[in-house]
Amino acid sequence: MDDEWEEDRLPGRLAEPFPLTEPLPGRIGASAGELTRGTLMLADEGCGIYVRLILNGLREGEVWKIDPDWGGFVPVSTGFRTWYTEWLQRP
Repeated sequence: MDDEWEEDRLPGRLAEPFPLTEPLPGRIGASAGELTRGTLMLADEGCGIYVRLILNGLREGEVWKIDPDWGGFVPVSTGFRTWYTEWLQRP
């Protein structure tokens, strides 16, 4: 997980525009590093699956999950507050 956060700390990375305008379901062929520009990692769900907050672009404010091997890169919440509240209430 430190590698993911380290990448987020690269100069200018968080300020870059998020490259996607639509969800990318299924196996991801592109580099996950290229797809996560303009996002901030919020959580590690294990097995290379991460939850990320979109910081810039058309999807700004949404929370997406990236699962490069199976689930793609897709929205899981329309906003941080909703996602965080649901995350806090998990058993």
